[in-house]
Amino acid sequence: MCVLCYELADEEHWADAVAAGPDGQGRVRARHRRLRILTAVLSRYGLTVSDPGVGRHVVVADRKGAAEMAAGLPAVWRTAERLAGRRIDPLDRALLDALSGEEAAA
Repeated sequence: MCVLCYELADEEHWADAVAAGPDGQGRVRARHRRLRILTAVLSRYGLTVSDPGVGRHVVVADRKGAAEMAAGLPAVWRTAERLAGRRIDPLDRALLDALSGEEAAA
């Protein structure tokens, strides 16, 4: 994706408006929280996620060096499944149990 498309392509998600609140505060905090959750989930599938800090995009990458940009949560799941080569279920009971155990240990 070229720099121009990267900057102009924007996908508003309903969670952004809720997180921002009536005065617009909280958007950055909510973005970092979503990134922490995505990192925890995708690491179980051998993937990483990073935030370039601008726009709605994140970068999803595998351990072999393949990386793709995704704008918005639905695109993150599609990209992650493509890179992982399998279905990703963020509501999988085993995944949720493992994440709960990690959170309790922290």
